[in-house]
Amino acid sequence: MNKLLIISFLYLTTFVSAQVTKNIGNFTKVTSFDKITITLVSTTGVPKVVLTGAGSEEVEIIQKDSELKIRMPFGKLLQGDNITATVYYLKDVYEFEANEGSSISSNDEFQGINLNFIAKEGSTIKLKVGAQKINIKSFNGSTIHLSGKAQNMDAVINSGGMLEARDCITSQAVVSVNAGGSADITASDLVDAKVRAGGNISIFGNPKQVNQKTVLGGNIVINKR
Repeated sequence: MNKLLIISFLYLTTFVSAQVTKNIGNFTKVTSFDKITITLVSTTGVPKVVLTGAGSEEVEIIQKDSELKIRMPFGKLLQGDNITATVYYLKDVYEFEANEGSSISSNDEFQGINLNFIAKEGSTIKLKVGAQKINIKSFNGSTIHLSGKAQNMDAVINSGGMLEARDCITSQAVVSVNAGGSADITASDLVDAKVRAGGNISIFGNPKQVNQKTVLGGNIVINKR
């Protein structure tokens, strides 16, 4: 019996020690690094970051000029793959950047005049939007999943990056895909589509006008259903 209690105590102690809570200020941009998984949650309380997983106590939370950075310390680079950071935010967030195999996701809808999304180095962003304009950059095997609505989209996809935005309804979209990247987009009025060196663009929504340009190979497909 005593042995069982000791084991249970050690398990509970390990679980508790693997959770770290840090209060933060308001921010408009969130940036992730080192394979850390970030989940954004709207709150009416105090903004904070709750970290779980082995190594949580080593995570660095840095705030400067309205940007929140979440990363591992030097010497622990790319070692955050077992760490989840739940970020409770109070005010609107407009910019999202995922680096080094990290991910940013949320069940909330993010609204604003301009929303910016950047994913690099095999990272992932998955969010719902309601905006006038969304600006998107996906590089180096990263994937950006967007749903919701936006009047205008401006997207640059390079080096095997992906944009999965078929469920993001836009009026006008400007999309450039290069070097093996791919983009699925939906627009109702106008699409400017350019592919270069093996890029692929799939267009949905039966837009009234599509301007196409292909350089050194690639595909632009207009789906009329």
